[in-house]
Amino acid sequence: MGCAAFKSNVVSPIDEPKQVKPIDAKIDQESLHIRASAKNGDGTNKHVESDFVGSGKIPPHPPKTKKRDIVPDPAVFKPIDEHALTAPSSLRSSVSELAKYLVEPAKNDLERVRAFYRWITDNIRYDTEGHFSGIPNSCDPNEVLKTGKSVGLGYADLFSSFCRIVNVPVKTIIGHAKGYNHDPETAITPSTKPNHAWNVVLLDGDWRFIECMWGSGHLKGQTFNKQFTEFYFLTDPKHFISEHYPSTQHKDGQDSKWQLLDKPISVNEFVKHVKLSSTALEFEVIPISHKSAVLELKSDETITIQDGQGNMENWLINFSLSNGTDMSQYAMSYISNMTTLKINVRPPNAEKYILKIFAKPRGKQTVSHNLVIKYIIKCTDPDAQAKPYPSRKSPWAFCPEYKLYGFAEGSRAMPIFITNDGDLNINIPTTKQVEAIAKLHHAQDKDVNLEDSTLVESSVNEIVVRTRLPLQGFYSLDIMAKRPWEEGNKYRSAMAYLIDCQKPMSPYYPFPHCYYGAITKYNCRLLEPLNRSLPAKSSVIFRLESKRLQRIKVSKQNLKRASDGIFEGEVLTPDTGFVTVSGSDKDGESLLCLYQFSVATEVV
Repeated sequence: MGCAAFKSNVVSPIDEPKQVKPIDAKIDQESLHIRASAKNGDGTNKHVESDFVGSGKIPPHPPKTKKRDIVPDPAVFKPIDEHALTAPSSLRSSVSELAKYLVEPAKNDLERVRAFYRWITDNIRYDTEGHFSGIPNSCDPNEVLKTGKSVGLGYADLFSSFCRIVNVPVKTIIGHAKGYNHDPETAITPSTKPNHAWNVVLLDGDWRFIECMWGSGHLKGQTFNKQFTEFYFLTDPKHFISEHYPSTQHKDGQDSKWQLLDKPISVNEFVKHVKLSSTALEFEVIPISHKSAVLELKSDETITIQDGQGNMENWLINFSLSNGTDMSQYAMSYISNMTTLKINVRPPNAEKYILKIFAKPRGKQTVSHNLVIKYIIKCTDPDAQAKPYPSRKSPWAFCPEYKLYGFAEGSRAMPIFITNDGDLNINIPTTKQVEAIAKLHHAQDKDVNLEDSTLVESSVNEIVVRTRLPLQGFYSLDIMAKRPWEEGNKYRSAMAYLIDCQKPMSPYYPFPHCYYGAITKYNCRLLEPLNRSLPAKSSVIFRLESKRLQRIKVSKQNLKRASDGIFEGEVLTPDTGFVTVSGSDKDGESLLCLYQFSVATEVV
């Protein structure tokens, strides 16, 4: 029924139902057989892959240069692209006339094939109706022009026909493509029918790949979404082999050479290797630790992904059972440096899992995340006692704008902390004073009150976050900060930390309640007491530090100020109720609340 292997689309990792519906990669073997066929009425071949017009039958070989060497910036094609995109619709009645029109401003073969690629990707859509009905349209170039839709072979044969008319050496390659429905657990054997077709063109003595169908858009459900992709124009062989493998049934007997690689890979290697999306290939997102698509892991494993160009941001991971059940609390990721993503998975059961890794390229005008890598994970030795992580799809890390907030370079240190006593201090360097608060959540106990389990103190050089943890297990610690470039009092997530509390604080003493607006304004630091509960009818020493405050009052008693900015005094607590600490930076002015303590007969 034609070439039906379509590429992955840009999908939302959260809204799974909107992903591409898998396509049956059924294909009519006869329609893909290499042959020189009869001529169409305008002189084009119906199947044109066997005749290298004007090439001197140059055999396949690895190109001497990369795409970026001959196309350093796609903007060089702007005049050619504009000409192709404005071609009169009346020319669609003739393959020959349209081809001649498209190449009018072209000065060389590179510009000619660019005009063809740009017109086809803009004007031909995938034949979704034919695919889902099982009755696709003809792949004949004239029919493709007439209907404006086709499957892979139709895209490839139309491109070949265009090239042939203007004597550009071209070939249609049939083979196996890792479309969205690609199953890395299914082997490709000699009896496996090819499921796709693409082109190679000869430019300055080198064969180059052209993939018009995948360059034109993607499927979402049963709808074709038109989306031009530059990546599939003259794709470098080392990238192209990730998703395309020439069939072993070419009549020229050089199927492996049409990989255009110095060292061709076997079909088993092709199937086994993890599929990298065009986004991953374009931006050099590379699996470092695990290169196979199917992983057999034990209870705990860390997968390392390298962002070769450092252009990815807003990473997201989706970990689920193969039936779609969310298992996000058994996988977590973190940025270990600017270009390395580490993902730890700890499946709780011996089942099959799916790990999808999404990212958004920096500077790309898109609201969606791109699927870059997908793994199938089979757990062979699960840890039934594995503690779940806090549910989080994005990495534990700093936000991309961390410098704009005022955080220093050293704030990008490891975002994971371990405590053996439930008492943890985190120092975050800053370049200026940052107004921040902390939000703490336990991975399992959603109802535990952790409002006063953190104490945040900010100075011009650092933020100190003190934590006291009442339960064992994992915690999420979000550092929320105000954006200096925004008006208002909104706090936004700036840092996300993961805390592994192997033993909780016992006995547990929460911090006093903090009024962070005033604490930050006055650059105030509480030295003692640090426990929220105070003994009733007892003398308690209060000590605070602030170089901005002129007066600090505990309940009705003023603290004495020393020359070094330390305020201190001994205060008699009441028999019940609260003790409030307030301050002012001017004598005679009203005071702002800084801290509040509770008074209890028995201190807890």
